[in-house]
Amino acid sequence: MKRLLCWALAAVSILAGSLLAAEETPGVYVILDGSGSMWGQLEDGTHKITAAREVVKGFVAEDYAGRELALRVYGHRREGDCSDTELVVPFSTPEAAISQMRTFADGVNPKGKTPISRSLRAALADFGDRPGELILISDGIETCDEDPCALVREWQGKNVQIRVHVVGLGLEDKERLAMQCISDAAGTEYRDVGSADELAAGLREIQQSTSAPDSANGSEWRVLDILATNEAGEQMRVQGTARQEGGEPFEVSSNGHNTVPEGEFEVTVGVRTRNGTLYKPVTRTVKVEGDGATKLNMVVPEPPSVRARFVEAGEAHKGAHVTAYQEDKEVLGFRAKDRAYLEPGTYEFRSQPNADNDLAVKETFADGDHKEILFELAATVRVKITMVSAGSDIEFRSNFELWQNGEKKYGVHRHNGVQALPGTYDLRLPLYLTPHEHPGLVVTTEAVQEHRIVVPVGHLTVRYQNADGSAGEDGRCWVERKDEKGKWVKDRTSTSGVRIPLVGGEYRLKGWSRFGDFDEVFFEMAVGEEKELILRSKGD
Repeated sequence: MKRLLCWALAAVSILAGSLLAAEETPGVYVILDGSGSMWGQLEDGTHKITAAREVVKGFVAEDYAGRELALRVYGHRREGDCSDTELVVPFSTPEAAISQMRTFADGVNPKGKTPISRSLRAALADFGDRPGELILISDGIETCDEDPCALVREWQGKNVQIRVHVVGLGLEDKERLAMQCISDAAGTEYRDVGSADELAAGLREIQQSTSAPDSANGSEWRVLDILATNEAGEQMRVQGTARQEGGEPFEVSSNGHNTVPEGEFEVTVGVRTRNGTLYKPVTRTVKVEGDGATKLNMVVPEPPSVRARFVEAGEAHKGAHVTAYQEDKEVLGFRAKDRAYLEPGTYEFRSQPNADNDLAVKETFADGDHKEILFELAATVRVKITMVSAGSDIEFRSNFELWQNGEKKYGVHRHNGVQALPGTYDLRLPLYLTPHEHPGLVVTTEAVQEHRIVVPVGHLTVRYQNADGSAGEDGRCWVERKDEKGKWVKDRTSTSGVRIPLVGGEYRLKGWSRFGDFDEVFFEMAVGEEKELILRSKGD
């Protein structure tokens, strides 16, 4: 994974130096979000900052021949400070920069705000006259009352020779639109990722949108822009290849500018499905020549698409990642909030929003189908449990267990309870001195419910005495129970002077050596019994 991320970012810098007439060494400049929200998790459970660290730490020097690297981080030093943006690794050779990047990445501690605009302006100054690629990796929108979209549009008007690429980590709709605005202003494709794997895929797409074919016969480099729509005139994102007669095909897309030599090209593009295929690609011939960008307008077929909706007890649920299978083989996946294009066919869509809901829906798609599949979750309820000893209301300070058909279904936190499916369970108290099972606990459909269980026990009180018979100091003592296999088991340290609940059975009592030398005391306890035992020091 680490190597894959590194390769994808490295490939972003392939854009040939001959494209930009400048004497400065081209640069690859990364702006990394170090704000407090980066401690959040992606859909695969990875912390956002962990995935981002892997990107930075995965750089390999040989991938950057002829380039210089730089790294800027914001929000990593101070809370609530919009000036917290730092060039941690200035432009330098790959060998020098990568060593510093790896050292720094391990110590990034997200804590502050999101000053994107300030960081972009600082980056422009850091670039100086050099051209290059700037990659913004962020999980949130500008929080410092500035407009990064307006700033990037201003750069475009001034012909700044820096291409800005944006990768959003696990964003919701509002934040996604704000981040996409930056890419739109830069004329690049916005990448929205929800997992470490999607981050790798997004970075590969950046490579595809910035790579160029090898120079042919010294031809001048030009710009080819592809605009694709469906038959209804709606803009479509397409990928494919361009090829000159006798030449090798190279990748092109509608995401930003394609750099090509002058000449006539056969362009073949289509919408890429989540199956990894181009859907019914269309071929057009275009002649690229003269100054400015050559525009190629194409109408392409729109593939079938799928969305997923999750419902629990009639209410919308945020859902989870969806995986589609054909003949029990995984063929594609998408996030709950995505509209995913796919090839025609029959699929089984699976998703597991939580441990109680392993869901599957089967659906068939034909050309022109745009469907929403529905995942209905079995509704869970919040169950809180209190267990007390009979005759004393002493609360057992333990977590509990809910079992069904001989299988443990849930661990129940003694304070927070557990989210569980309604049903009938065996409730267990898993303590060595007071093991107890309460069969037939009924969890109803009530959204929040509390159950109070009384455990049948006896009570032991331990007293310390000095060798002269006077009362000793209260403190630790050890009570052990003989289990069904004849083995002595102990739970935790007990305390003299207080009532200790015990289930019926055989026990032994040990004193604390700090208070003196004591003989072990063996005894039996019956349910409902009150017993007091003396630990008397033997003296010197």
